[in-house]
Amino acid sequence: MMNNSTKYIYLSYFLDHSTPLYGGAKGISISPDRSIHNGDTANTKQISLQNHSGTHIDFPNHFFENGKTSENYSADFWVFDKPYLVLRKADENEIFSLSDNEMNKIPEETDFLIIKTGFGKYRGEEKYWKYNPGFAPIFATKLRENFPNLKVIGMDFISLTSYQNRELGREAHIMFLGGDKPILLIEDMDLSKLINSPKSISCLPLMINGLDGTPVSIIASI
Repeated sequence: MMNNSTKYIYLSYFLDHSTPLYGGAKGISISPDRSIHNGDTANTKQISLQNHSGTHIDFPNHFFENGKTSENYSADFWVFDKPYLVLRKADENEIFSLSDNEMNKIPEETDFLIIKTGFGKYRGEEKYWKYNPGFAPIFATKLRENFPNLKVIGMDFISLTSYQNRELGREAHIMFLGGDKPILLIEDMDLSKLINSPKSISCLPLMINGLDGTPVSIIASI
């Protein structure tokens, strides 16, 4: 008998000292605070990291002084019932959008669009942050025109901004995060186990006030 039970997978990476950061930056520190081994009654850690570390989301305030920040989103925003996966290979430094043919395959009701390029396989290499692909600014306009329910777009590379094309990347960030209907960005997703569109997605940001971006834990039902 076929097993039709729902399974769950992570679409985000665990943070650690080896987590790659945009531009080759360093700065994630996870160090002992108290230790049972040293005679304390419990184990605790001190954690320090930049808020755009690992799998993380960009809020409008990342590029707009008065844009929304982390606390401006209700709990129901973070549950997505109509996610859709697009498989679209991208090369080093490539600035891309989706063709009309590719766009026509995406359901109109999509609320979380996932772009899997395969670039995530380079995550342990310098090219992952130094020669990553990026989205063309026009892509944001095309998505808004065709998908009125779209809230988030996620990708398996370190940033919407191609590191070798930073000026164009800034323009793309502004196009996605601006206007009356911002499309939030989730960068550095782990899509290695995802081969079909999920049934649903829960995306849980760190609940810290006033952030322009924050790491997120993403769980997909498949």
